[in-house]
Amino acid sequence: MFIKKNLLFILLGLTFGILINIFWGQVLAIYSNLTQTTRYIGVEGLYTSKNLPPSINQLITFGITTHNQNDRADITPIIESFDIQNDNKDYLFTLKDNLYWHNNRRFESKDINLEIEGVQITPISSKQFKITLQKPFSPILSVLSQPLYLNNLTGLGPYKVKNIKYQDSYINSLKLEPLDPQLQKITYKFYQNEKDLISAFKLGEVDEIEISYLPQDISTWPEITINQTIDTSSKYIAIFLNTQKLDSKQFRQSLAYATPKTKNKNERCISPISANSWAYNPSVKEYNFSASHAKELIKDNQIEEVNLTVIDRRLLPTAEVIKKSWEDVLDIKVKINISSQVDPNFDAVLAFGGIPRDPDQYYFWHSTQTATNITKLNNSRIDKLLEEGRQTFDTQERKRIYFDFQRYLLEESPAIFISYPTFYNITRK
Repeated sequence: MFIKKNLLFILLGLTFGILINIFWGQVLAIYSNLTQTTRYIGVEGLYTSKNLPPSINQLITFGITTHNQNDRADITPIIESFDIQNDNKDYLFTLKDNLYWHNNRRFESKDINLEIEGVQITPISSKQFKITLQKPFSPILSVLSQPLYLNNLTGLGPYKVKNIKYQDSYINSLKLEPLDPQLQKITYKFYQNEKDLISAFKLGEVDEIEISYLPQDISTWPEITINQTIDTSSKYIAIFLNTQKLDSKQFRQSLAYATPKTKNKNERCISPISANSWAYNPSVKEYNFSASHAKELIKDNQIEEVNLTVIDRRLLPTAEVIKKSWEDVLDIKVKINISSQVDPNFDAVLAFGGIPRDPDQYYFWHSTQTATNITKLNNSRIDKLLEEGRQTFDTQERKRIYFDFQRYLLEESPAIFISYPTFYNITRK
């Protein structure tokens, strides 16, 4: 009698329960989608899927290796273990179990498609692969931090690409969705220059930006948070000198002493190796501003004029300060040129220098690297140290080599290291 009286409700309850059980995952996904908030972040620069900023790549996928706070290479969450063989020429890696791309395809060793000169990647099984070097190369673990993708930004990380829009072959916006529903969604919007980025923040298109200077009007806004950071890991500001034209070491040193520099020790840069690195030498010649030293070294100088090229307009105020100081202290004429390219016959270039995560500086200062050795430095002692540094695997010995490299490089003065750039992260509350 009970069943007969309540049969309709029992059948409806059973049907509803079965449907809920079947579609529970979709229900949760819809609820999560409705309740998740989204961070709108503005990014300056023109990017494609091949050269996204590291901060974005790290959300979407992993490399074979990553770096800790002291720039030492370590394995990522996709690697179970690795073994070094054959006198540091073979590296055998084992993947963890149950790894999947964001499209739910199982990740296997054959999917690793990194293209690195002088490196061969051979799958041994679905979980193991071997990396073979033509000759020993100690920065290899650092090089293997390149992001792994299947296709069109299909990655392995905590966020997957939900939508991507292009404008003139460059990424215009990138929507990321977390695998963990507890995390926020993120939408990146890209702008060609810093001026457009700041305008986008003012108009409410984005709620978070990172810029190199703080506009006075934004700094007084009540509903924003401003965090100032000094980037000591990826960039530095320096004057690169043409050592073939300015061939007198004493003259280059006089320019270094006549260049004003920050007194903030956290902001001050003295070498091309990151201050966070295990190979950083804090005891090199610093060339702190000294008019007397500069005048003493320049007394036999025959150069009357120096052309100072500025690659990035953000550095123009710094260039004006340097120009005035060189003219006042050294009594030489300084002409500032603004250019997007470096003339091969340049005198001096004020620009941002890149800092690799491994202390290897071969490409920037070795005499054979004509395409990347912008200063045209040709010093056999420095060449030898750079060659030894990338063929030595003992950490303490490598540290000694790069300590010597920094000491001799600063003595030769092919560049005047000024500071690390300061950035302002502005977030709308």
